[in-house]
Amino acid sequence: MAVSQKDIAERAGVSCATISRVMHSPDKVRPQLANQVYQTMKEMGLEIDGTEIRPVQQAFNVLVVVNDLAYSLYASFLVGISQMCNQQHLNMVVCNSGMDLEVEKRAIDTACRGGYVGIIFITAEDSQPYREMIRKIPLPVVFLNRKIEGMDYDSVLLSHFETARVAISSLLREGHRHIAMLSTEQESTNTRSEKAGYIDALLQGGLTYPQAEASIFYHPNCYEGGREFAKRFVEERMKYDALYVISSEQSVGLIHGFQELVGGMPPQLTLLVLNRNPMLPDYLPRLIVMEQPVHEMGRKAVEVLLERSAQPNRERMNILYNVTVNPDRQ
Repeated sequence: MAVSQKDIAERAGVSCATISRVMHSPDKVRPQLANQVYQTMKEMGLEIDGTEIRPVQQAFNVLVVVNDLAYSLYASFLVGISQMCNQQHLNMVVCNSGMDLEVEKRAIDTACRGGYVGIIFITAEDSQPYREMIRKIPLPVVFLNRKIEGMDYDSVLLSHFETARVAISSLLREGHRHIAMLSTEQESTNTRSEKAGYIDALLQGGLTYPQAEASIFYHPNCYEGGREFAKRFVEERMKYDALYVISSEQSVGLIHGFQELVGGMPPQLTLLVLNRNPMLPDYLPRLIVMEQPVHEMGRKAVEVLLERSAQPNRERMNILYNVTVNPDRQ
């Protein structure tokens, strides 16, 4: 027996006109009301296909949204996600958006039309358009690596505050007293947490807040950003004896920049890097690498997504991971 718009409206507690708008003009319906209709249809085993109502097709796909597949950290997350998807007999579908919101919207719209378990965001941006886009998604959503403040969704994250605090504390214990941090120009929940952890550790080490804040440098989160800072370090004759770099891509550019400018790393400088980039040289002295469990985090994101899909009303899941410090000096 076919299910009518009236049947859906009665069960959802809305009017038939609302059901029609959700089907034909969803952008004109309040997100909360649209989600109410989508959830009701899901409970009834239905979905919208174009302008038609049809039985839900079985979900075998997981959409992963990322803005730059060339970035080594994101690629490592995808390895973990694909491992768990393969184990669960799911298809991983990747949207490599290049930071184009319209590209992400099209991929999300396709996923919402059926056949998808949910969506994992690796590079969610904290902006109003991004918030509005996510609020309209009727599928389970998991933030991996970066979340949007104030949005109540499941997340799998690195504890960036603790990571920076541990990094700087370890350098202080080794006798370093002039410690800088190379951050990125793009502000996010991660960079704010890293800054707070860095400053907290230096305050515990006896520095003042202005001294600590003045030792944070902001350059693009890429290879060229690292080369830019190497040039600045040399030209300004900086006297830091340790540098914490939060981007593995920056660290490669930084090392190559020093090599081009002065023939190698400054002799007094210890480099502490978050995450190993495949291009990071293995022969450098005074190099410490902090590794986050990226593959495990990717697998956990799929696990959380499946749990949310099976139990839509369960408590919110916010999973935090810590880094391990590579004790070996090259």
